[in-house]
Amino acid sequence: MPPARRRPRRSATPADADDSVPSSAADLLALAATLVPAAATTALKPPPQLKQLVHSLRASHPLLLSLPQALALALALAPPSDTDNASASGSDAPSPPTPRAAAVLLHLLLTHPSHPPRWDDLIRPLELLHSRLALLATADPPLAGLAAACFELAWRADAPGREALVAQTLPYLVALALTSGSSARPVLRRLFALRDALALLDYDDDQSIYDFKMLLLRCFVSPLFLKAEEGRKFLALVLGVSEGIAREGLELIRAQVGITGAKRAAVVAYGEVVFRAWKDGGWVRAEVGEAFLQGMVEGAVHAGSKEVAKAARKILWVFVEHRAVAGVEKLVFRLAEPVLFRSLQVANSNVRHNALHLLLDLFPLEDPDVTKDVNDPLIEKQFFLIDKLLMDDCSEIRTVAVEGICRILNQYWEIVPAPTISKFLSKIVDDMSKDSCNEVRLSTLNGLVYLLDNPQSHEILKVLLPKLSNMISDTALSVRAAAVDLLLAIRDLRSFQYNKVVGLGTLLSSLENDHPRIAQKITKLLIPSYFPSKLSPKEACARCIALIKRSPTAGARFCEFALSEGSPPRSIIELVKFSITLALSRTGLNSDQIDGLVIASVNLIKSLAEERSSLTALQEFFANAKLRLVLQTVVSEGARAALLSIAPAVLPDDLSVLHEECMDIVLNAARISKQEECQEAALAAHKLIVLSGWSDELFEALTNILQSKASAFAEIYGLEPPCPIASSRRKRGKSLKKIPARDHVVGKGLCKSKVGSEELAVAAGAAWQINEIVKAEDLRDAFLQSSYSEIAFSSLKVVSQVYVEQCLYLDSLDLAPVLAYLSLSTYNALPDVDQTGNCSESSTANQSLDHLLNCFSKLLNAPVKNPPSKSNQNGKASRSKDQQKGASEGNTVKGTVNAIMLGTSILKFIADTTNLKLVNDDKIRCLKFASSYTKYAVSSIKKHQEQSSSFKGDDLKDALVLIRSSFTYAAKLLHLVLSSSTEESSPPEEAFFLANDLLDLVPSVESFAGSRFALSIVSALKQWLPVLILGLVCRWLIGPQNEMAANVFHFGDSCLPLWVAAVAKNELDSKEPGQDEQSEQAAEGEDSSSSRKLAEMMAILLKKGSPRIIDCVGGLLMSTLQLMLQRSEYDIVLGLTRFVCARLLGSNTLALEKLQITCESLRENFFEIDKCVRVELVDDDDSRQQLESAKALIRSVITDV
Repeated sequence: MPPARRRPRRSATPADADDSVPSSAADLLALAATLVPAAATTALKPPPQLKQLVHSLRASHPLLLSLPQALALALALAPPSDTDNASASGSDAPSPPTPRAAAVLLHLLLTHPSHPPRWDDLIRPLELLHSRLALLATADPPLAGLAAACFELAWRADAPGREALVAQTLPYLVALALTSGSSARPVLRRLFALRDALALLDYDDDQSIYDFKMLLLRCFVSPLFLKAEEGRKFLALVLGVSEGIAREGLELIRAQVGITGAKRAAVVAYGEVVFRAWKDGGWVRAEVGEAFLQGMVEGAVHAGSKEVAKAARKILWVFVEHRAVAGVEKLVFRLAEPVLFRSLQVANSNVRHNALHLLLDLFPLEDPDVTKDVNDPLIEKQFFLIDKLLMDDCSEIRTVAVEGICRILNQYWEIVPAPTISKFLSKIVDDMSKDSCNEVRLSTLNGLVYLLDNPQSHEILKVLLPKLSNMISDTALSVRAAAVDLLLAIRDLRSFQYNKVVGLGTLLSSLENDHPRIAQKITKLLIPSYFPSKLSPKEACARCIALIKRSPTAGARFCEFALSEGSPPRSIIELVKFSITLALSRTGLNSDQIDGLVIASVNLIKSLAEERSSLTALQEFFANAKLRLVLQTVVSEGARAALLSIAPAVLPDDLSVLHEECMDIVLNAARISKQEECQEAALAAHKLIVLSGWSDELFEALTNILQSKASAFAEIYGLEPPCPIASSRRKRGKSLKKIPARDHVVGKGLCKSKVGSEELAVAAGAAWQINEIVKAEDLRDAFLQSSYSEIAFSSLKVVSQVYVEQCLYLDSLDLAPVLAYLSLSTYNALPDVDQTGNCSESSTANQSLDHLLNCFSKLLNAPVKNPPSKSNQNGKASRSKDQQKGASEGNTVKGTVNAIMLGTSILKFIADTTNLKLVNDDKIRCLKFASSYTKYAVSSIKKHQEQSSSFKGDDLKDALVLIRSSFTYAAKLLHLVLSSSTEESSPPEEAFFLANDLLDLVPSVESFAGSRFALSIVSALKQWLPVLILGLVCRWLIGPQNEMAANVFHFGDSCLPLWVAAVAKNELDSKEPGQDEQSEQAAEGEDSSSSRKLAEMMAILLKKGSPRIIDCVGGLLMSTLQLMLQRSEYDIVLGLTRFVCARLLGSNTLALEKLQITCESLRENFFEIDKCVRVELVDDDDSRQQLESAKALIRSVITDV
């Protein structure tokens, strides 16, 4: 470094003193070199001492007069940066002046506060510094920034010769803006200030302008330029500098618009850039720009993507917004008119949709150069086309047309003829509001809400809107929400009354029963009338009480949302106090009104959960057991449950006052399992009991109920009694009286039900509560670890056995005991699972499963009887009425549904516990049960359908829904069995039989219930079809190789699965078998039968799978042909042969080498078929023709036979 750098800084002296001012410009440069940092990463700023020195000199000072020449010499001799200077400091030659010091002094001269720069003297050093700008931008960015600031000062001052300072300044600023990130806005302002310099460059010299041109084109895809207004203005100017840049820039914009997912803000920015460039004249207004805009019109209409079409419309929309600018409207008309009207009537619905959007954006599309008389037919044509599209086949087009008409009427009501207005609105209200598409009906309401903004529409809408009153009850939630939004818009208009559009009764009905979203909107609509904040709290409460009295449930729902819709907490507290006081007084109130007042108060209190001060006031109000009094006043279980739910909030320290009421709810269990309100009350009581520390008393009460009922059932049916009753710490109420055994039929096995419905309901209610306790995490562990768990489990075991064995004789079956029994066994078995994930055979899950399977096996083995005849019902006189009733009801429709319901629950338990490995490895028994139950369910329904007409309507629907669920559980079980099989442990043959039974469900259900119900089975089967196919061939695929024989799965001498016959018959009915390209479409066709769907789905899946699986399935199907030949069922022989040869194999001869089993079976069956034909075992010509066709199919695949 120069020695001067090590000199100590001199103290400040007056600026005009001779010893403080360097004697020459060279000395000033040397001083500046010592003060200016040699290297810095931040912005380069003049040192304060140097700045004070230069700015204190007079304009005529010799130092200032000679400084520009010295700066020019220094910049001419200086290296590009101080870094280069430092690298040469080791040599003996004197260091040349640094460009940093010269640039700082130059900047100080340009910013002198007392006299303007002498541009004639300074232009030379500025040119020298400008020539180094490109190198400085990389070698010394801070110095480059200071230099660019000097050039900008010269440009803004209109200095002579400033044109020589832009060739590198513009590229520098553009590059700086592209790389500045979030701080690009100030740079863009600086760049826009130099906008006039863009025209000074030679854009025809490709060699010199290429790099700058690439920088300019990069700006078109930079979000920084698109977000800032200065950036968009700069891009518009760039499009006007040359034809080449305009062409390439517009092509970049076209590419960005065509990208799916382009951001809306970016597209709008592009539209503004193009419009500014067009407005400024230049190349965009010429042929280049018109070609771009014509392409945007074409894209807005014909783009395959709706997003791309929308982006193109956004570009054009900027021109539409400025149609008042001279020439814009003519441009839009000239570009759009030839394309638009033709596209609105094409066959392609996507083009019509896009064209309608564009027409609505451009409306009214007029030629500004012609008179009104010429334009009127054009406007009428637009009205005609829009009206025509209102009835378009495409629902999306109808939706856009409805909203578009409302938008046109809102904006151009004055120019639309009155008959046209009436015609449009009548069609919208009368027809479009009843459209089958939800979106069209929604657009009707949204469009009318928008139209209400125009006051001129109110008179006609007063007449039309009442016709839309039924839309408040529309099936679509979005439509109902829009209907309430329409009422809210009407409410704010003085000339309208919303209750004349939709009656108050209808609103209250929707408020009572509809979705919370709708209820909250209706509350917002009604609050100004029924709980206005402008009135005093007393008057507001009186209005709300009137609403609750009129419709208790709706009033309670109104209170649920009152706080969220702006009601003050103070008024809500007053309303709670007023409602509770009125409910306790019972003055002039019926039970529904009392319950409504209480539930409304509960909803208000829940809404105040976050208001601590409000809760404190309510706690004071409910003190002294007032909540207990209210609880004793209400009638419905729903009101009781609501009150119990708020007890922790209003009585946090005094829950003991509700002890008796909670226990009464628990003990009155008869209605709990069937009524939702009773269940809510029971759960609320459970919560309070736990919070109060009475859990053991709850467990004891429920256990005693179950044990008492189980003991009575055991005595009646001769079953093993449950565990001894728990020692009671606190007994409440009378003990349950046992009915003497002599009054009932005693004995094991199936017998007529002798238990009253009340007894069954009490047991079910207690069981339901036990099941909920087991589900609740905060109660489960306490219950399972208590002594009551074992007693409850043994009691539920007895009750469940009675339910299973007597289900055929019950009009209505409650699954609560069985579900509670299974839940308890599941959670009790979890600790029995060892570290390997297996469960011991003595676990409760295994024992429970064995117990239920034994019980249910009696139903499966019992014949399905018909309802007894009248002669059988007139038995001996000694038979009691109960016995006659039981006999007449045994094995009836309700009993069959009960049995299917129980079987489904057991099957679900098997699948779940097998998945959790809570049962032992007894796969065979589980698979056998699944098969037996599936066949039992189908045969029972079919038997009833064939011999009586009682199994119809809801009963049949319920039974088939249960069968569909059973199918899913059985398929899941099959999947678990197959997935756990290994080469050493092959799956049992019961897996094969279960797969066949599950596939048989489709033709079985179709035979007695029709295709509609069977298709629901097919939809469930679709996802499990791979598992079922693997189940058919599992013994071929998994296990020792010696089991791969063709007779492993022998169907028997006379038993052929129904699905096999269905596949064969489907092939005979098929017009063009073997056409692969149509298979998948046929599988999805709505008009196909369920059996045909099954066959097509199997063919598609098999052809996508492994050749080994196809080989096994083909061999399996071919193994049935000999049986069919013996039974002379030649149609099935032909159908199966066609399915295998045409559907599965087809023309794929290359795969035949891998299909050994299928090929051998085909060859063997060919000779058997040929034998039948040759020895003339076939009598008729049709059968002979069928066998010849089967031979031809086999010969088409295997050519050596």
